[in-house]
Parts: sequence; C-alpha cells; structure tokens
Amino acid sequence: MRISNKKIQIKKLKSAALRTFILASPMMFPNIHASASTSLMVSGHAGVVGQATYGTPPLGTNYSTIRVPVGLIFEARPTDNFSLFLGIDYAYNNYPGPSVYLGQNSTTSSSNSDGTGTPLPFSNSTSGSPYSQQVDKPVLTQAYISYQTPVGLLRAGRMPRHWGLGIWRNAEWTPYASLPSTTDSVAFTADFNAFDITLNYEKYGEGVGGTSADAEANALNVEARLKSDPADASSSGVSQELGISFTKFSHNKSNTSINTLDVYAKFYLTSFYLGAEVLYPTGNTQSPNYQSLGGAQACGTQVNGATSGSLTCVSQKISSLAALLKLKYQFDTDSRSSLAATEKAQKILGTEERKTSNVMGIWAGYASGGNNQFNAPGTTGSNNDITAISMNSNIQPSLLMFNNTLPAVNGMPGGAITNSSFARVDYTYENPSIGAIGAIFVWGMLNNLNQNYNAQNSLCTNTSPSVDPTSPNNVLCVGGDKNLGYEADLTYRYTTLDRVTFGLDAGYWYVGNGWQVYNQSLNHSTYGVRASIATEF
Repeated sequence: MRISNKKIQIKKLKSAALRTFILASPMMFPNIHASASTSLMVSGHAGVVGQATYGTPPLGTNYSTIRVPVGLIFEARPTDNFSLFLGIDYAYNNYPGPSVYLGQNSTTSSSNSDGTGTPLPFSNSTSGSPYSQQVDKPVLTQAYISYQTPVGLLRAGRMPRHWGLGIWRNAEWTPYASLPSTTDSVAFTADFNAFDITLNYEKYGEGVGGTSADAEANALNVEARLKSDPADASSSGVSQELGISFTKFSHNKSNTSINTLDVYAKFYLTSFYLGAEVLYPTGNTQSPNYQSLGGAQACGTQVNGATSGSLTCVSQKISSLAALLKLKYQFDTDSRSSLAATEKAQKILGTEERKTSNVMGIWAGYASGGNNQFNAPGTTGSNNDITAISMNSNIQPSLLMFNNTLPAVNGMPGGAITNSSFARVDYTYENPSIGAIGAIFVWGMLNNLNQNYNAQNSLCTNTSPSVDPTSPNNVLCVGGDKNLGYEADLTYRYTTLDRVTFGLDAGYWYVGNGWQVYNQSLNHSTYGVRASIATEF
C-alpha cells in the first residue's frame, strides 16, 4: 500500500508540474504563438414516422410501419478557405421490402472479376431493388473536402448532388424521403455571380454507397446555371434560375455508353412560381441490370470474350424521358409579402412567427415506360430497347398512389414513379394560430400497357398470384388498363418555435383497373394515415 501511495503522489506531482509549465509557457516563451484553432460545426436532422395503410394493391394487403431517420453532418474548418465534411445517416424502419437503399437506382453489392456488376445510371439490378429502405444500418453519405481557390471552389470525395426539381439527383431531406443522391467525384465550380459552371469527374456509383468495381466506370459532367442573387427572391419576390446539365457515362466492360441531358427552370414572380425539369438519357448497353426497365437478361454464352452470363446477347438501345412541372400561386399577397418570402419563412420560422397564407399548387409529371417492363425478368421479347425510366423516389405526389412503400411490381409505379403520367392539384391554408391545413387531389395513368395481359401466355402468368415483400420485382399479370385511379389527401403541419414540426396525413385512393391482376378481383378502396415528428438543425 505504501508503494502504491508513493506512486500516486509522484503522479500528482508530475501533473501539477505539467499544468504549471503549460500556464507559464506563454510568459517564458513570449515569441511562440499557438496555431489557429479549427472550428467544428454540426448540423443534421431527425424524425419519427408512423404509417398504416389498408387495402394496398394489387392484392389488398394491410401493413403498419415505423421509421426513425437520423442524420448528422460535421464540418471542420481549419481555415476560412478549407473545409472537411463528414455525413452519416441512419434510418431504422420496419417497412416491408428488401433491405436495400430507398431510391438507390443500382445495387452496390453486385460485382465480379469482369467488372460487369458495376452500378450503372438508371439501372435496377436483377439482385436488388430500389423500392425499399435500408434497415437499421448507418450509412456514410458525405466524406469530402472543399477548398476555395482564387478562381473557384474545388471539392473532392463523396458529396451530395441535387439538380433542378430533383427528378434524377435529389438531396432534399424530409422524414419521408430517401437518402440523398451522392457521387464520388472531383468537382470544380467557377461562380460569376449571375452565372456559374461546374465540372465533375465521377467514379460512378449512383445512390448512396455506390462505388465502381473497376477503373473503367466513370462519368464526365458539366453543369451551367444562369441565376439571380438568392437574396432577390425573399426580398423582392422576383428571381430566376435556368440550368443545363450534360453527363457522359461510360463503362467499357459492359459496353455501356449513356449521354444524359437534364435541363430545368425556376421562376418566382411575387405571388407566382413556375418550376420545370426535363431528363433525357440516351445510349447503348449490354448490361443485364436493366431488366426491371425492360432490358434483356444475361446471355447464356460468352459474348465478346466476357464471362458467360455477364452481358446481354446484343446491345440494347436506351432512350427515355422524364419531366416534371410545378406551378404555385399565393392569394392575397401585398407589397410586404411574396410567395418566395412565405416559403423562406416556412423553412426558418415557427408557425407562430409566420404570416397567414393561401397557396394553390399544380403538378404534372411524366416518366416514360415500355411494354417490355411487364415481362418476367430474363424474358427476351421482340424488342429489348430500354424506353422506361424511374424518377427519384423523393418525388412523391401523393400519400398512397405514388409512395415509396408500395411493393415492387413489374411495369407499375411503386417506390419510384415509372411508366406513368400524373396530375396533382393542392391547396394549403396556413394560420399562425392553428398551423397549415392542406388538401390534395391526384390522378394517374399508365403510359404503356401490358401487351400480354389478355393472352395469358408464358410472358404473363397469374397462377396463385402473391406479392413477396422481400422480392426485388414481383411479376404479376397487371397493366391491362391505363387507369391508376385517383386520390384525395388531407395534410396538417405545425412547427414549434424551436423548429420541431408535427405532421399528420390521411388519404383515400380509389384504385384504377391498371392494378387489377388478370382474372382476379380488385379491391378499389385503399386508405391510410401517417404521423410524423421531425426537425432540422
């Protein structure tokens, strides 16, 4: 015990001497200065979402779920010009469906020695699904550096990407949304106030966590925007933003070459808003990862020296189109108020601090499809051209008809809008005393029908139809009618002064005959309710 006590006393003396030296060192060595400290900033979001749905097509199934999305973004800034970003997202949920990333348009687990399993733009792999959410697993969503040079901003690493209204690349967060779109890239942005241009070199992996399997999968991207000062919209209520993006993707081992044009426009004019985006990818591929969009299966024999089963027998042409239009009009605006100012207040103020507003909105959307989407995966039809596309799963016009919890059924809009056209009308009244109350009406239709629906041949079977929630693609004999039905939703939002938002949504969907399984009855009534608590900081 004495030896132990002596050791403790010696440690205390050493600690005291060290503290004395540290405190006295500035006086002893006045010419030595400490380096500049690094500032650390933290932002993030969190939420809890509970949802119950009854009579979900095509088989009228019921389910109730809960989701807990949490995200943190750390920024370390050693100097005024240099920053390091690290983002982590976690989204526990018990939604029915495969344990994959919601909104991810390609798998990250598929790979082989030939590199033909590399994630590709817009593709849905045969072994994964975009129609569910990652279960109980933290995900690294950001890891990049940013350096402001005298001529522009340089960034490198995994960074969030958002463009236009977000029908392809979407990094906006809501408690109901998917993980943000990201790319692993090196980017340089030159900003000339009213005009900026960005050059991106991407090691391609669409969706969070996607990385290429070899050095031959990459993309070159150019983005140019003509824009107003961001302060103009909230101060004067008038602003404009025009953008054009061109991406050239190539992956030699799957003979894939895709050119993607993405243009958008946004205009605010006091009480009026117009936003539009058009996405147009074209190209060729021999990848078998496009089967849910109508692509062919892998060839059973060697093609161009590649491993058997890694490429399609022939090259497939890609040509698809997606478009989204949004209009808003705010009634009873005056010289001190505008639609842009109202939207800004909704982002930064509590409900009690906002002004009364009445806003009406209109959406119109289109995502091209193909008759071959309805074929069973691996079926070789008369035409394997890929004409279908899926919008980003963050585009959710309604609670039930277009919702990321719908099962993945071939050719039908589920977790992401595909092969569909839709129209939406909404109205929201907000009062500082009671909150925001909204009404939404949505109508939808299929763009392409299932040509095998009435034939009941080997391409369209309905023997004991069932939906497997763990299947990436349920092949059912549906799509014999273009009508998806119509839906009416009611919404409520209230934000406290400390920026916690309480939400409640309820909806009724009269299901159209497009969801009817051949020779089976269809439950036309689907209804559901969703409650949420969320905050961003």
